[in-house]
Amino acid sequence: MLSIENLEVKYGNTVALSDFSLTIRKGEIYSLIGPSGCGKSTLLKVLCGIIKYYDGQIRFDDKAFSNKDIAIGYVPQHYGLLEWKTVKENIFLPYRLNATKIVNEGEVSEIINSLEIDDLQDRYPSQLSGGQKQRVALARAFISKPDILLMDEPFSSLDTFTSEASQRLFLRLWEKYKVTTLFITHNIHEAVSIGEHIVVMSKSPGKIVYQVENPLFNVSEYQEEKLKFVASIIKKIGY
Repeated sequence: MLSIENLEVKYGNTVALSDFSLTIRKGEIYSLIGPSGCGKSTLLKVLCGIIKYYDGQIRFDDKAFSNKDIAIGYVPQHYGLLEWKTVKENIFLPYRLNATKIVNEGEVSEIINSLEIDDLQDRYPSQLSGGQKQRVALARAFISKPDILLMDEPFSSLDTFTSEASQRLFLRLWEKYKVTTLFITHNIHEAVSIGEHIVVMSKSPGKIVYQVENPLFNVSEYQEEKLKFVASIIKKIGY
């Protein structure tokens, strides 16, 4: 679905990404993990269209990639909610920005209920906990019906209990809609919990050094096996 070949991105004379190549299949989740400063967020900025100048090739369904022609859902680390708008207004923002989008009331209601935020719709972001803000950001992303969902360390600022609960809610919703997802993290345990595919990046300039399919994806049991799998990844990449 999405093919990235030999991507290179520079900030002045500093190379952020170099020789980065990745193929992302439709309807699957890829956890992209790497040390701070390796270019993970830079990659998302390229796909969002924030960074427009780069070398290499990006193709979507065998056509030249253009974020103007593709619906991109984006969940940032710090939620990206507008403080002066209510939860409901934040959730429906994609429809305000794109008048051609058709609201499916039943589907929207189902997403809001699945994320357990139905009774929060009249509140403002300042009246929400971190976990509640995260769920509002997830609702907005899924309601926009993206072709690709980009998630930039979305659970990193939450405590462990809230983070794990948010991960479960996300996976439950993803299981229904199967949105193609690129999930950025620096936490190997989180990468294993979220990703069907785990992609490991090198230190800056970032490139892929290891990629593996996750045999324990979306499996709540077998905690010991998960720990062994995490340990095998750590040993393989030397972190």
